[in-house]
Amino acid sequence: MRQAVESTPFVPDGERAFAGRLAFGRFVLSPGERLLSRDGVPVDIGGRSLDLLLALVSQPGRVLSKRELLRRVWPDVVVEDASLRFHLANLRKILGDGEAGARFIATQVGVGYAFVAPVRSLEDPAGSPPTPWPEGQVTERLPARLRRLIGRQKDARQLMDRIGECQLLTVVGAAGVGKTTLAIEAGHALAERFADGASFVDLAALEDAGLVSSAIASALGITVQAEDPLVVVLGHIREQQRLLILDNCEHLIDAVSAIVERIREAAPKVAILATSREALRVCGEHVHWLASLDYPNEVTGLSREQLLAYPAVELFVARSSAGGSVLADDLETTQVIADMCRRLDGMALPIELAAVRVAAHGLHATAKLLGERFSLAWTGRRTALPRQQTLQATLDWSYDLLSPHERRTFERLSVFLGPFSIEAALAVVVDDDLRIDEAAAALEDLTAKSLISPDRWGDAKAYRLLEMTRAYARAKL
Repeated sequence: MRQAVESTPFVPDGERAFAGRLAFGRFVLSPGERLLSRDGVPVDIGGRSLDLLLALVSQPGRVLSKRELLRRVWPDVVVEDASLRFHLANLRKILGDGEAGARFIATQVGVGYAFVAPVRSLEDPAGSPPTPWPEGQVTERLPARLRRLIGRQKDARQLMDRIGECQLLTVVGAAGVGKTTLAIEAGHALAERFADGASFVDLAALEDAGLVSSAIASALGITVQAEDPLVVVLGHIREQQRLLILDNCEHLIDAVSAIVERIREAAPKVAILATSREALRVCGEHVHWLASLDYPNEVTGLSREQLLAYPAVELFVARSSAGGSVLADDLETTQVIADMCRRLDGMALPIELAAVRVAAHGLHATAKLLGERFSLAWTGRRTALPRQQTLQATLDWSYDLLSPHERRTFERLSVFLGPFSIEAALAVVVDDDLRIDEAAAALEDLTAKSLISPDRWGDAKAYRLLEMTRAYARAKL
């Protein structure tokens, strides 16, 4: 196919990037001198191949269309696509693209080509743009960790040990149990093990599954303008030793699962730590089920010191004190707190939301309000995501992701005040509109999505709804 191209002089986009020499891999490109060298030795490269390299390097990470490359490299002549393919093949041979895993130029089929190797300026003159892909930043783009991690030290150690054994680990647990906090803590602790550091991708704010690849590229510091940013991402991380944390995957789980499998195949040295309310269910995945914070099932017969030793009680006291509450240091007060933690099932987010109410309402009044519907609307940190500011929003997030059969099953299970068996659940849920096989599948899916919990105190075959989850489902019913 012959392409008519515009007669315009070649001027690289991002011209400021050409203020000095550019380095990528073992190569140094000197645009002003039109010279390419490898390990300090000049490389024999033709003029068209060099122009093609200049065009690609001028916008690292961006997919340039065939028409755009033809316009830049052959501005005054009409050429065939075969010429572009010939010079691209020659350029790849010169760079050693594909040798020993090295990647420089990625092809997006039907669209164009992108330069995917990290590019840095050797001069870094004043006013030049920052290096697109910083290297060696051990805690690159990780959120700040908590000064004090309560009750999750064992889980953090397990994550550190398991990441060494597997390359894909998903932390699964109910809404508000503390998955993100644990992942951030593990990220900071693990980052030094990875030569290229750790990157954190917060997927909570995304609604479009098509933006997952762009979110990953942004977390890696890659500027991408392409229909499929994952092509560029994979080219960039192919040989990297990096920890990639994908947080809040549940609402985009199909898209995330597909992308994770592509990353695992293309970049085997990249370890992935994901958090979700259900497992990704992809090849090679290991799952860490995150339970609620430990709390006393019975408060009578335990001393104040014994009650305070439970992580759920410790968290409540720490958060209420931080909120300005002055709690009495007697056994009765600690028993009330422990009972509240039991009613909140040891869930970190509900405990924190209840603890900050103590300053306004007092401990005993707050305890009474736990059973009321409006306690679901208690607000938390202003800086938290909207879905994490109230229990109502957190549970709305999970409910909106359910299928009609799952919603109906979830709502009807709210009639149980305590543990229930699968036989009892089916007896309540099944009717003319919901067959027994559909109800059984919905029950299994609700358990996988952490909305139904195995009864931790009773029979292993029994299930239960957490108290605040039951209150929400009852309101829906």
